[in-house]
Amino acid sequence: MLTICDYDYNNNYREFENDEHLFHNALKYVLHGEKRFHVHNQDADDFDMIYIENDIKAKTDSTFPDSEFFRSELIYPPYYFYNENDLDKISLFMFDGYDEVYFEDVNEYSVVITRLLIKHTDLKVNFKDSRIWLFNDLRDRVGLKYKPDTENPIYVHKSFYGIYDQNDQFDTIGLFHCLFSLQWISDLPMDKLKYLEFTVRKTEGIGSLLSCIKRVSLAYGKKGIKVFTKAGSTRYSDKMLSKYFTIDTKPEDADETNTAFVSCFNAFILNNFVQRYEARLDLSMLKPSFIEEMNEYAEALFDGEKVLGVLLRGTDIAISGFVGAYRPVSIQESIDDIREKMEQYGYTRIFVATEDSSLLEAMLDAFPGKVFAVSQERHRVEDFKKVKYISDLEKSEKTGESYLASVDDTTVNYLYAMYMLSKCDSLVSNCMCSGVNLATSFNEGRYTRVDIQSKNTV
Repeated sequence: MLTICDYDYNNNYREFENDEHLFHNALKYVLHGEKRFHVHNQDADDFDMIYIENDIKAKTDSTFPDSEFFRSELIYPPYYFYNENDLDKISLFMFDGYDEVYFEDVNEYSVVITRLLIKHTDLKVNFKDSRIWLFNDLRDRVGLKYKPDTENPIYVHKSFYGIYDQNDQFDTIGLFHCLFSLQWISDLPMDKLKYLEFTVRKTEGIGSLLSCIKRVSLAYGKKGIKVFTKAGSTRYSDKMLSKYFTIDTKPEDADETNTAFVSCFNAFILNNFVQRYEARLDLSMLKPSFIEEMNEYAEALFDGEKVLGVLLRGTDIAISGFVGAYRPVSIQESIDDIREKMEQYGYTRIFVATEDSSLLEAMLDAFPGKVFAVSQERHRVEDFKKVKYISDLEKSEKTGESYLASVDDTTVNYLYAMYMLSKCDSLVSNCMCSGVNLATSFNEGRYTRVDIQSKNTV
């Protein structure tokens, strides 16, 4: 992104006139290694532009998450090329239902978006940053305000804003990425773009994988694009996925003439364009034979008792650095809360779903004779001294066919656990996670109560 700064009279840089081609002209030379440019105005002050890689700008912001998950891959593409006139591949629908767009900062993207809004919508556009007057064509078209001017604005922050389910809050790069993401994923014209194949991070669990598929399908389906995952790209065998799930595979006619191929998982997934869509997974994603099998197990397991379902995430998520709703509370806090609920609501047993053996042991000690769980492979936080994710740990313990078989078996047991949670009277979780989405979705609204034990509750 090209940022705006004061004119440097002490150094010589490539010079441009401030016209409608300014940003594209400068980006051509960014590709040649130039990072700073002089800009001349006829009726306003001259200024400079400094180019900063979008991904670097985001990750050096003080508000960016201190988490390997976010920092290990590209978050924002560079956008050296984009076309403001290709409206078929600009998602202006993201402004539907709002009265105003309010920008804190003036930069390449806020100016480009403002021109789009003025030309193609009736929204008000206001800025907090007076440097917007450096662009003469916008002087009489936008306002300068200390705060938004309407009751229903989209607020565009200067700093990184990584809460992706807030449809009225963005940072500038994030909003630009959402609007132009179709141009990023493919050079194909919209009338030729029929399919989208995306690669999934091998660290993603089955809940996250299914949630991503649903969200991406909804997001790009809005543009008539059918989505499928790249064969062999997930940590799961394609055979297992096709056996238990109703997941679309690559169509026979999909090729480079009609398909976009996306491998940057975080940049593709971690944005409001995708995350604004519902992640809850309905039972239609499971094969009917698998559901019938789990129902028989649940009937035998619960036998009519009033059961409290408890989901306890630990191991890799406990050391991930997540904050707020995705950061697990301590096991003692969970136990204290569960004990109170047992006494208050008269639950007779507790079904525990966890991948962390130490958390299960703590529950067995705290509630002797009342806890039961699906048999599955479990780990401890201490196991993650040399690895970051469960997938890394699995690979360090097994290889080849043994690894694939183990992952498939663990996944089936995990789904059993989530399905058993959905059959409980109520649900308690020590944090927000994909398992909560799965269990509440499978439950289909029948829980008496749901409690997410975290700093931010849902």
